[in-house]
Amino acid sequence: MEALQVTDLRAYYGKAQVLHGINLAARLGTVTAILGRNGAGKTTLLQSLMGLGPRVEGDISVLGKPIAGLAPDAIARLGVAYVPQDVRVFPRLSVRENIEVAASTVATPRPLREILDVLPEIEPKLDALAGTLSGGQQQLVSMARSLSMRCQLLLMDEPTEGLMPRLVNQVGVVLRRLAAEGVAVVIVEQNVGLVQEIGDLIHIVEKGQVKWHGSPAELVSARVIDRYLGVNVLEDLEPKGE
Repeated sequence: MEALQVTDLRAYYGKAQVLHGINLAARLGTVTAILGRNGAGKTTLLQSLMGLGPRVEGDISVLGKPIAGLAPDAIARLGVAYVPQDVRVFPRLSVRENIEVAASTVATPRPLREILDVLPEIEPKLDALAGTLSGGQQQLVSMARSLSMRCQLLLMDEPTEGLMPRLVNQVGVVLRRLAAEGVAVVIVEQNVGLVQEIGDLIHIVEKGQVKWHGSPAELVSARVIDRYLGVNVLEDLEPKGE
């Protein structure tokens, strides 16, 4: 089932148009990745989906329900969670309290035990202040808060930026775990290797448009990374002269 359907999405800051007819979809139980250079419009895309910031035109549906023009809180109540690039936890609250705050916003939150079954890494940190955790651990807390709200669509903006490789891998494992639980994950990311590892479908955005989409395998074989991102991932795969 399509968790997200976006058709001809255009976004404007004042008179400046940032998105120019974006079309994409994300199915429940999958990870949809969005790649692009800085300034391509990726963050604007996620903010547009959440009703934040820009003025939008076009059609956006979540689980078959049109959401264009709805306030962010109304979109969240439909089962959409958004984790922005600058991780936002309540630093002076414990991890447990952070989850409880998010859970209080919905009528039937997911029980803590179920959250810990998906994210066992945070159980030892439940009583620690969220502000004392590492960046990667705070990302896991953000995911736990989204799960507490029974989100069916999770939007994440650059969740691995600045993280050590071990934590990048951990975030990737958790995102695949969430997809296995039936969540539709839409992730804006610069880490091409991670996207190839965890993504089911990849979109490349350039100048506010989707220029290419396909599977992780097609991403390399079609040589689109070099063209749109300026990264030649084939260099290490091609034979070198002696």
